Amino acid sequence: MPKWLRLSFIRSWVFWAIITLGISGGLVYLALGLILNPNAVPNCPAIFVPMSSASLRVYCGQLAASKQTLPDLVAALNLVKDVAPNDPTRSYVDSNIQRWSLTILRLAEATYQDGNYDEAVKAAKNVPSNVPAYKIVAKRLAQWQETWNKGVKLDRQTRDLLNSSKWVNAYAVAVKLTRLNNRYWATTKYQELADLVQIAKADSAKLDEARQLVKTTPIKNLLKAIEISSKIAPSSFAHTEAQTIISTAANQMLRLAKVKLDRQDWQGALDIAAKTPETAAIKTELQDLTSLAQAQSHAVSGSIAELETAISLVQSIQPASPMYARSQQSLAGWQLEIQDLATLQRAQSVAATGNVKDLQIAITEAQRIPTGNPRGKEAAQVVTEWRKRIETVQDTPYLRMAQTLSASGTVAGVQSAIAQLNQIRPGRALYPQAQQQIQQWTADIQRAEDSPILAQAESMASGGDLTGAVAMAQRIGRGRAMSAQSQERVRDWQAQLQAASNLAAAQKLAETGTPEALLGAIQAAARIPRSSNLRDQARLAMDNWSGQMLEVAQSTATTNLRRAIAIARVIPDTTSAYSSAQALVQQWQQQLNPPTEPLPTDPDNSLPN
Repeated sequence: MPKWLRLSFIRSWVFWAIITLGISGGLVYLALGLILNPNAVPNCPAIFVPMSSASLRVYCGQLAASKQTLPDLVAALNLVKDVAPNDPTRSYVDSNIQRWSLTILRLAEATYQDGNYDEAVKAAKNVPSNVPAYKIVAKRLAQWQETWNKGVKLDRQTRDLLNSSKWVNAYAVAVKLTRLNNRYWATTKYQELADLVQIAKADSAKLDEARQLVKTTPIKNLLKAIEISSKIAPSSFAHTEAQTIISTAANQMLRLAKVKLDRQDWQGALDIAAKTPETAAIKTELQDLTSLAQAQSHAVSGSIAELETAISLVQSIQPASPMYARSQQSLAGWQLEIQDLATLQRAQSVAATGNVKDLQIAITEAQRIPTGNPRGKEAAQVVTEWRKRIETVQDTPYLRMAQTLSASGTVAGVQSAIAQLNQIRPGRALYPQAQQQIQQWTADIQRAEDSPILAQAESMASGGDLTGAVAMAQRIGRGRAMSAQSQERVRDWQAQLQAASNLAAAQKLAETGTPEALLGAIQAAARIPRSSNLRDQARLAMDNWSGQMLEVAQSTATTNLRRAIAIARVIPDTTSAYSSAQALVQQWQQQLNPPTEPLPTDPDNSLPN
């Protein structure tokens, strides 16, 4: 214990009462003086703390603390925190520090609840550790940190789920913020995240159509998907998904452009490439595809100058490009094509004279171009054309000689002309023309030989000898010039023979006079064609036989009405007796009143006994 504390008067309450009254009186006096003399008010902001009295620091501290703001309360603590422990005002200072510390904690709590965590913590840490309030402050700081860390974690989890397009899960995590003991996280931050979830969910719903469209291949669908996705704002959590859809659509459009390019549709490839978004993943490849398509548009003209332009365009495509292999393949083809064009131009220049020797030289030159080269097909075509020109020159004399020989008009002259044309071998240029002429002259010879035969057959048919006419006409063999005409006459005569046979069979059948026989005769006569000259005779016979059937039915009606009805009913509707028969059938059916059972109609037109 210090020596001065061992003094008896120091431990006397009377001494401390006097000291307390003195300090209080001094403060009262100071206050009254300040009130009564404004010029005597100390300048607290300008005081030098180490040289200031404790009472002045307490006064200035109270003055600052009365403003009830965190900076002023912290300033008040800083003014009095260094007051000596043995200072008579120390107990009064400690009571103020305790009160100010609790006020700081209360204001820091409000700041913390408003979301200013760092500011609140910084303010709370100004509370001295040697005051009783510090235990409350330390506990509160731990609670704040735990709650704040939970809020930060839930915010991060929510945003991660939003980035993964898991809207329901994101909202479920955001809702947990409302259970935190912090107004900022439970209201402001929760509402912010809830709004983000709703916006992202709405934007994702807008992308539903785009997701479906991007699964298809038509260009218009892919462009529509890109249009929809492009409207999603960069601030939306659905923006990543929208960019993925745009990238997918762009990749599909690039693939379709490649297909067009492979099919030599360079214009189609350019049209698609112009509409394809230049995403980072395909930007270089898309640019190189455009260059290759433009090169193809130049190369298609086939001129050496345009081919050289095409080559210069693809030479800019770097080896690292996905289009490099395609460009090198086209480049090699165009270089070969330039060489082939030069060869073809030389050959065509030689062939321009048109004589056989020069044409053969031109053929030899053009045959140097391999068939697999870009101009190989064209070279083969001109070689074929030049060979035909040579063959035409060589075989034209045969055509001219044949025309001269056929001009005599005799069979022998025509046969000699045909022999001349037969010297033109198959596969040569004039062979089709020669064969056409041979066929024409051969047909003329055959018509001269076969016309008398067909005329004799016609004569025999006119005399009634149809069988002999058929035999005579069939002497003209198939494949000859008059074969079709003779066969047509044969078919006509055979039809007439068959008609006569049918009519004779019908007449013989009708001789028995029974209803069944008469019906069979009518049916046989009906098979005679309308084109036959016996058709009218058959028609009269059918009407006659139907009349006989009607007579039989009428005579039968006196004894057997049902059989009479059956006979009359089967009279064919193509005969003259049909209408009368149907009238009698109705009359006789009325006499059967009522009929015991309907009479069956036999499919074979047979009559009941």
